Amino acid sequence: MLINEINIACYINGIGVVSPQRTYNNEEFLTALAGYDSKFLTCILPNFKDYISPFQLRRLSRMLRVGLSSAIICLRDAGLETPDAIITATGYGFQEYMGKFLNEIMTQDEQQLTPTYFMQSTHNALSGLIALYVKCTGYNSTYAGKAFPFEAALHDALLLLQEEEAENVLVGSFDEVYPVQYNDYDRLGYLKKEKINSLQLLATETPGTVLGEGTVFFCVSGRAAPHSWCLLQNFHMIYRPVDYNHLSSALLDFLKASGMTPEDIDVLVSGISGDFKRDFWNRSLQKDFFDHATVVHFKHLIGDYATAASFGLWLGAKILKTQIIPDAVLSNSRPCSRPVKTVLVCNHFLGKNYSFFLLTKA
Repeated sequence: MLINEINIACYINGIGVVSPQRTYNNEEFLTALAGYDSKFLTCILPNFKDYISPFQLRRLSRMLRVGLSSAIICLRDAGLETPDAIITATGYGFQEYMGKFLNEIMTQDEQQLTPTYFMQSTHNALSGLIALYVKCTGYNSTYAGKAFPFEAALHDALLLLQEEEAENVLVGSFDEVYPVQYNDYDRLGYLKKEKINSLQLLATETPGTVLGEGTVFFCVSGRAAPHSWCLLQNFHMIYRPVDYNHLSSALLDFLKASGMTPEDIDVLVSGISGDFKRDFWNRSLQKDFFDHATVVHFKHLIGDYATAASFGLWLGAKILKTQIIPDAVLSNSRPCSRPVKTVLVCNHFLGKNYSFFLLTKA
C-alpha cells in the first residue's frame, strides 16, 4: 500500500528523542558518542526534573519517565502546550513492569497484586500519561506489534490531518530492552554471539545485531511553521518481499509515485543493523541505486528494535534542518557536494519489515 494516497502535506514541527546517545538536547547533534560493550544498549537519561514535576516523577517507571520526557521535549520544540491528538507505537511495550506484574501473579498466587505494576505495564500507559500531563482530551491511540508499529501510528496521524480531525498530532514510539527479550532474540539467532563494541557493529561480518531501546516523538501538522524541521513527503512499507527484485521495484515505484528518481536523493539513511545476513538487500539497494549519494547509518548508535525506524527518521530530519552530517554516522567518504534537499530513509527490521521515508526541506 502506498501511503502517498493520503493527499496532504505533513510537516515535522517538533522532535524529542531519548536514546542510547545524548540526543535529548535538540541544540546538539551527536557531538559526543557513547559506545557499549554490554549485551544491549540503554538510554542516556536526561534530568527528568527539567520536564516532570517531582511529585509525579517518583510514581513513574524508568521507561515512562523516558517516554514522557521525550514527548515534553517534542512539544516544547514545536512551541505547543497541548496537541490535538496523541498516538504512540511500540513493539513490546513496558517489559520490565510487565515482568514484575506476571512474576507477582505466579509468586503470590494472584493475591494482593501491586496495582502500579499493572497500570504501568499496559501498552497504552504512555499515551494516557502524556494526555493527563498535557491535558489533551482529544484522540488517543496506541499501536503495538513488532511489524511496523511506528509506521502504522504515523499513517494514523496522516489520516487525522487529512480528515481535519486534528491540526497538530503528537506521534511517537518507544521500546525498552529487557533480559527476557534478549534471551529470546539470542535463541532465535537475531543477536551477535561474539562480544563487540557497539560503535564497531557495522564493521562486523557475522550474523546478528545488538539490541537497543529508545523513544522518539514527532509533532506533525499539515501546516508549516517557521521552525519546521522538514516535510515528510511520503512513506511506504513492505512486509517480507518475495525477493530482491520485488524490493527494488517497490522502491523505484515509491520514488516514482513521489515524482523522483534515485538520482534526486542527496542523502540515504540506511537502516543496516550489522547483521551480515539480513543486511544484504539493504546494502544491494545502496550499491545499485545510491552510489552517487551520501550514505549515513544509525544502528551502531542505538542498536536495533521494532521501532528503530523512528530514530532514522529523526536523523534524516536533523540533517535536513541543520545541513550537517556528523562523521559519526557517515558511511562513505563522499561528502554531500550540494545543499541537502532530499533524504531517503531505508530501514529494515530482522530482514522482514522494510520501510521507506522520503523527506524534503520544509
